[in-house]
Amino acid sequence: MSIPIAILGSGRGSNFDAITRAGLDVQVVAVVSDQADAPILEKARQAGHPTHFVAAQGLSRVDHERKILDVLLKAQPRFLVMAGYMRIVTAALLEPFRSERGYARVVNIHPSLLPSFPGVRAYEQTFRFGAKVAGVTIHLVDLEVDNGPICAQEAFDISDCRTAEEVEQRGLKVEHRLFPQTLKWVLPESFTVSNAECAQGRFHVRPN
Repeated sequence: MSIPIAILGSGRGSNFDAITRAGLDVQVVAVVSDQADAPILEKARQAGHPTHFVAAQGLSRVDHERKILDVLLKAQPRFLVMAGYMRIVTAALLEPFRSERGYARVVNIHPSLLPSFPGVRAYEQTFRFGAKVAGVTIHLVDLEVDNGPICAQEAFDISDCRTAEEVEQRGLKVEHRLFPQTLKWVLPESFTVSNAECAQGRFHVRPN
């Protein structure tokens, strides 16, 4: 059976495109955004997926997530896929998706080699730091920002990039390939979470 997923995004939806075009055995039961004019919503509408704008203005993080949960509980996704969702999540959103194995069924993509350059504008952070290598990380989400067990990472050379925009364009090509590849085994939960921290203090997810 196809795995029901909800995709959360705040922006242009390029990873939404990559995921929905990858031939994954999933059913997109909801696409949710905190931005009314986010292109991801229009893309989802055109593709025939249920879309939901949930305004955050004037609400606490917890109250906003409770409104999102009202949508999700009706749609009943098994996994949440964060595809450019630009809000810090709380236990209110994670706990309803907690698995019996302990992790939350929530997966995120981040445009850096975590734990380096967490937070917003990670490609720009990487470029301005003067790094010669940038990267992309796919990870399960926990309560710390851009934390949680790492599922996949891929580095790419940026030594010849002259602007942060060049870094981003190079990174998007990696994102659009790596995210669907990783979701192929993450969504059916064909993995094991390591029971020991790696050198960076992170747990890792290994495909079975």
